[in-house]
Amino acid sequence: MPSSPLVVALSGLSSTGKSTIASHLPTIFPPPFYDLTILHVDDFYKPQTELPYRGGLLDWDCAQSLDWPRLEDAVRSWRDGIHIITAGSANPQPQSQQDDDDDDATAVSGDEETKAQRENGITPALVERLRAGGVPHPPGTADGRQRILILDGFLLFTPSVPAAFRSLLDLKILLRAPYVDAKGRRESRRGYETMEGWWEDPPGYFDTVVWPNYVEENRGFFVDGDVQGRIDDAMCEKEGVKVWVGETDGLAKALTWVSGEMRRIVKENNRV
Repeated sequence: MPSSPLVVALSGLSSTGKSTIASHLPTIFPPPFYDLTILHVDDFYKPQTELPYRGGLLDWDCAQSLDWPRLEDAVRSWRDGIHIITAGSANPQPQSQQDDDDDDATAVSGDEETKAQRENGITPALVERLRAGGVPHPPGTADGRQRILILDGFLLFTPSVPAAFRSLLDLKILLRAPYVDAKGRRESRRGYETMEGWWEDPPGYFDTVVWPNYVEENRGFFVDGDVQGRIDDAMCEKEGVKVWVGETDGLAKALTWVSGEMRRIVKENNRV
């Protein structure tokens, strides 16, 4: 019988490299054995006029800023084999190639690509090695394909996310980055193109909005609520969350780890 489709949630603090990692996964898990789709949660913001405020600043980085019913419908439609359409959504997209969490669909020159490889360590040789080391043919599938949906977003399985949505997730991955690194990357962005126009983070936005939201939403996964400290293994096991612990090791190692977690769940999904 055909294998069940898998939904992989790639979540974490803004500017931890989620989109960069996601962009390499279709190459690592290629056709004809895999049918992989990437869905960017940034495509599911509410209109700017409906966003909440925090500390007097418009808050793009909380669960209340996202249209969860529409996102849930998109995931369920994908499970049913229906093409996902996100056009017309409010879609803040980074406009700076300096950040690891850029919109990776943006074309870059050869020099820019080489620079990015030097900065994040993800080379074509590494991607090829990970591809060659993947599951060559998921057993137990009728058509030889394993369908996988990658959700790339800053909040996907924390307490403020609707339980109905969280129940759709088969693999929950939380990427971490040191506070200083994440702040530097976020503040290096020039701005965002939204449905309503152009948005630039106002002064103090990271410390007033981004970081406090991240801490409040994810503290339960860490001992004593310290998001830069030790992982609470019991809580993560209970919630089915896998946390990347090598946040200072670079994106190349993070990509290798994420690929390994995906291979694991593919194997489990296709046990005969």
